[in-house]
Amino acid sequence: MLSSGSSIRRTEPMAGKGSAERRPPPTVEDLMFERPHIAASGARELMQLVQESQRARLALAANFESRFEDLVTEGAASGYPALVEQFRPLFAACDATLEALATALAGREGGAAASRLVTSLVREERMRHDAHLKVQVTRQHKSVAGAPDEEEAAEARAALEGAEATEMGYVETIRELLEELTAEAADCED
Repeated sequence: MLSSGSSIRRTEPMAGKGSAERRPPPTVEDLMFERPHIAASGARELMQLVQESQRARLALAANFESRFEDLVTEGAASGYPALVEQFRPLFAACDATLEALATALAGREGGAAASRLVTSLVREERMRHDAHLKVQVTRQHKSVAGAPDEEEAAEARAALEGAEATEMGYVETIRELLEELTAEAADCED
C-alpha cells in the first residue's frame, strides 16, 4: 500500500472462469503501508488504515479461494501446496501491516484499547486462515476420494462439518472484533 493513502490494487477475480482471466494476486508491497505514513498518522487515520487492511485481506482471501476452486474444478490437487506457498507471504504481509498499526495505535492517546483489538484481530485471522486451509484440504480429500461406502462418506461429511464449524467460530470472533474496532474508531481523535 502506498504512503500517499491510495488503496491497494484490487485482487478480486474478474468475470469468467479460469486463472488466465483473473487478476494476479497483489504483491507483498501492495499489502503494506510505508512506516513513515503509519508514524505520521493520527489515531483516526490509523483506524481507517486498519479497515483498509482488512478489506485487502478479504479480497486476498477471495482470490485465494477462487484459485483453490479452479484447482478443484481442474482436478489439479497437486497444485495446492504451491498455491498455499504463493499466498503465504501475502497473508503474512497483511498480518505485519496490522501489527504495525497496532503498535502505532498503542502509542497514540486513547489508542491502547484499539491496539489490543487489532492484536487480537491478527491472532484470530491467523487461526481462521489455518482453519480455512483445513477446510480446503478436507474438501479436496472428499472430492478426490472414490465412491466411499456409507461409513466413509459419513466420516468425510463429519470431518468437513467440524472443520467448517471451527472456521465459522473464528469468523464470528473476527466479526465481533471488527464491530468493537468500529466503535473504538468513532471514539478516536486525531
